[in-house]
Amino acid sequence: MEEVWGPAFNYDYNGLKAEYPFRDLKGGQRFADFVYVRNGVRLMIEIDGYTTHARDISPGDFNDHLTRQNDMVLSGWLLLRFSAWQVEKRPQICQRQLKQAIGHWWSLTYGKLSSAEMDLWEMRKQLIIQLAIRKGGKVKPVDLADEFNISNRTAIDWLQKLEKEGLVDGYSPNQRVVYYRLITNK
Repeated sequence: MEEVWGPAFNYDYNGLKAEYPFRDLKGGQRFADFVYVRNGVRLMIEIDGYTTHARDISPGDFNDHLTRQNDMVLSGWLLLRFSAWQVEKRPQICQRQLKQAIGHWWSLTYGKLSSAEMDLWEMRKQLIIQLAIRKGGKVKPVDLADEFNISNRTAIDWLQKLEKEGLVDGYSPNQRVVYYRLITNK
C-alpha cells in the first residue's frame, strides 16, 4: 500500500491505519486491511490476493467474506477493494480510485451545504451528528476524540456546545455524563 498511498498523498499517512480492528454486526472481531479516518472521511481499503480470496476459498468462507463486506458498508464505511496484482502492477489506477473515493465522500458530506453554512463549527456539527447516527443515536466523548483526533477535553467541550444548542442531551446515571443522545425532534 505504501507504493500506492505515498505518491498519491504526498507521503502523508495521517489518518491511515493498517490491520484496523472492528466488530461485525454479530459482535465478532474482524480486521480491515487499511482504514482512512480523517476530516469525516471513513474509508476502508481491502487488498485481496487471488489465491486467498477467490481460488482456494470454501463456499462457507465465501459467504462469510461477503457478509463481512456488507457489515463494513452497513456500519457506515465507504469500501474500496483492490487485488494485490493491481496494487503491485497498476498503482496509478488504485491512486485514482482512492482520490475519487475521498472526493466522493467529501461531496456527500459537504456538497449540500451553502457557502454560509461552510464555517468550521457547522461542518463539525454535521460530522458529529453523522457519527452519533452511526452509533445508534448515542455518542461518547471518546468516540469524538477517536474520530477527530482530538483530546477528550475538546470532545467534551464540543458535546457541551451541542447540548447548549439543543441538538444532544447528556445522559448521566450518576453525577458524570456517560454519553450524549441525539435529540430527534429538531
